[in-house]
Amino acid sequence: MEQQFSLGVLIFSVFTSFLGSLAFFWYLRGREKRIKSAIAELQFEEQFIEKISKGNVELIRSGFRVFSLAFFVVFMSGAMVLATKIFPFPSFLEGFVYIFSVGAWSAAAAGCFSYFKSLTRLSDVKQAKEKLAEKRQKLEAKL
Repeated sequence: MEQQFSLGVLIFSVFTSFLGSLAFFWYLRGREKRIKSAIAELQFEEQFIEKISKGNVELIRSGFRVFSLAFFVVFMSGAMVLATKIFPFPSFLEGFVYIFSVGAWSAAAAGCFSYFKSLTRLSDVKQAKEKLAEKRQKLEAKL
């Protein structure tokens, strides 16, 4: 009886340590992916600031792209909401349309806010580039 209990405890402890090791491995891999995506985002931001700082034409083009996409998303989700009012849809589908519309409007607002943040950084391009490079180096050091 004593031996069976000890064997059961041994098997349980090996199994839980294996699960703990697996969870730690997943955590490290996920952390590495998050850091790499943050580095890629910072590199994109640096390139964006570099493009915009070169001239007004690129600034106008990028602004037009962002706002055109935001208007498209807002108007398309608005059209979907109107379609649910005009045509008979099942009630669960109407709920999905409303949820999608709120998400789309939030995404459009986030895109416009992100563009606004990038424009405010242009007041001092050199300092903005230095801050982004510093953040990227800190993240690369974590890898």
